[in-house]
Formats: sequence, structure tokens, C-alpha cells
Amino acid sequence: MAGLIVVLDGGRIVQQGGHDDLITRPGVYAELHAIQHDAFRS
Repeated sequence: MAGLIVVLDGGRIVQQGGHDDLITRPGVYAELHAIQHDAFRS
């Protein structure tokens, strides 16, 4: 429910945006979301 999500890697901003936007773009956020989503489906 956050308005803005900021993804950090090694102290650097690597992605930022809303949830719906970030899950459609390749990157760390989408990868982590997929892992968590798959874990709850099992």
C-alpha cells in the first residue's frame, strides 16, 4: 500500500516506483515478488 517503493542494492537505488509498475519491469523487485508469490502458492 506504499505510494513509492525504493529498491536498494549495495546502498544504491536500483529501482523505484509503485508495486504495479515494478512487478512488470525486470529487476530485483519483480524477482523477489515472484519468489514470494510462488512460495504462497505451494
